[in-house]
Amino acid sequence: MSVTATFTRLARADLGELVEAANDEDPAAFMAYLAANGTSVADYDWDGDTLEVLLPVLSEEYDIDLETSENEVVADIAEALEEAMVFILTAEDKAKYLEALSPENFNKKELRQAYEDFVEEDEEDAGDMMLDGIVALHTALQEVDADHVVVVTVG
Repeated sequence: MSVTATFTRLARADLGELVEAANDEDPAAFMAYLAANGTSVADYDWDGDTLEVLLPVLSEEYDIDLETSENEVVADIAEALEEAMVFILTAEDKAKYLEALSPENFNKKELRQAYEDFVEEDEEDAGDMMLDGIVALHTALQEVDADHVVVVTVG
């Protein structure tokens, strides 16, 4: 079964309620809250699991660390949502990484190699999958400002 990735712009002021939704007894409450209160800002048509490879590759090979913002909120959500990966893109991330994350800065062949090194398997479409992930992250970062974040979910 394919894993989906969502990129939802949400008011920073709503993060507390998002954590409450993550801790709700209804497992669908978190995604329902995002759908009701946020706006989708990017699409990713490949298997979302690719982002679980892309993020460490960006951090280790390109010094682009998108997983450390809003650590406390992310930790609270991660504890509640054991099955999903969630991270939050902030204005600080935008200031640090928007230019570096420009898709023109990446090479499909290098991305494919990094993917295959990480998963230790050959994947013909890996370069496209990784570059499309970068495009989605770059698009999502453009939607962040002082009052809004983008919540990225993979699950």
